[in-house]
Formats: sequence, structure tokens, C-alpha cells
Amino acid sequence: SLKNVTALNSVDKLRVQDSVKWKKVVRKSVTAIRKLALNSDWNYTNKLELLEAEQQSLRDNYRNATRLYDASIESARKSGFIHEQGLACEKAGFHYERRGDVCNAWKYLNQARECYEEWGS
Repeated sequence: SLKNVTALNSVDKLRVQDSVKWKKVVRKSVTAIRKLALNSDWNYTNKLELLEAEQQSLRDNYRNATRLYDASIESARKSGFIHEQGLACEKAGFHYERRGDVCNAWKYLNQARECYEEWGS
């Protein structure tokens, strides 16, 4: 969804520049996606978990971020959203890369590549 893309882009911008504007965009997007997930769990839960994982990673809450990345990957897989599973794997890989955990970064980025290939990209 557009809200999810906007929120993920805003998190990326926050990694470069701490800004009240981008924090507000992310906060509003999380609220909107949380409401959507209540009505369509299979379609929005993985998106919400990915956005929350990105927020936790941004706040250096690595344990929560890791749990949420894995939950997002699993939710996307269960819902059959291979491209969104790939995106969650990619974001998790970058999360591990920022931490200096090259082994896990490679594992998740490789999994992302496999998802994208299966999706046809």
C-alpha cells in the first residue's frame, strides 16, 4: 500500500536526518496500517510488522527489531506475498549489516534475492 511505502521511505530518511516531519509521517502511517490490519489481517499484518521492525531498528532496539522482521517475513510467507517477504528479508539484512553482523546480513539478503527471483523480478 502507498501508506506502507511512504512510511518505509520516511524511516530511511530518518536514518539520515532526525526530523519531526518524518517521525510524524511514520507515526500516522503506523496508525493507519494498524487499523487496516484489524480488518484484513492476512493483507496488512506483515506490512505493520515490517514498519514496526524498522522503527525498532531505528531506535537501536535490536532484539525487538529482529523479532518483528522475522514475524513480518513469516506473515508475508503465510499470505503468499513473496515480494513482500523479499522486502522484509532485504530490510532485515540491512538491519544486520548496520549492526556489523555480516553472517546474518548475508543470510537475509540472500533470502531476499531468492524471493525476488521466485516472484519473477
